Amino acid sequence: MTDSSALAAQIIPMYKRHARAWTALRGQVLYEKNWLDRLLRYLPAQAKILDLGCGSGRPIAAYLLQHRHQLTGVDSSDTMLEMAREHFPSQCWIEADMRSVELNQRFDAILAWDSFFHLTPQDQHGMFTQFAKWSKPNAVLMFTSGPAAGEAIGEMFGEALYHASLSQEEYRQLLAQHGFKVLDMQAEDQDCAGHTVWLAQKF
Repeated sequence: MTDSSALAAQIIPMYKRHARAWTALRGQVLYEKNWLDRLLRYLPAQAKILDLGCGSGRPIAAYLLQHRHQLTGVDSSDTMLEMAREHFPSQCWIEADMRSVELNQRFDAILAWDSFFHLTPQDQHGMFTQFAKWSKPNAVLMFTSGPAAGEAIGEMFGEALYHASLSQEEYRQLLAQHGFKVLDMQAEDQDCAGHTVWLAQKF
């Protein structure tokens, strides 16, 4: 196993260990609001939304639920999901890895915010087949990536935190190959804490 793949393999155990501390650190500031509002504009009433890497459900799922949509959250951390079920017991919360979860339904929107970019480049490639499989016609997909191809190692509570990104051109090619058109994309959006965000729609 390479150093990079070893670090990537530690992502799930890290979020399991630090679930409550990370949730407290993340807080309730909804810096994603402008992007969530863009996604919401494309949704029908009472849309079914899939949130991959949903965490505790706060603040993102909470905001989507305020708009009377239905959430299916997937996360690998049992502690994160305990908090999500406590906050929003009427929604569906699934303990699973987004790369292997079996979902026998399709959704109006798929969100992979601050989760998809922890996957290796190879695993990111594979997720586009899943995105397409889980999408209804005209479904919207929103995910965060890096601004350019490469791997980056951050830090969380003193531990190395793996991130990876494909190039912008490669994301555009993968989206097109799997039946998505890009609606909006911004690299290092300073109005969203420097996030690189993709918003696309299934056609």
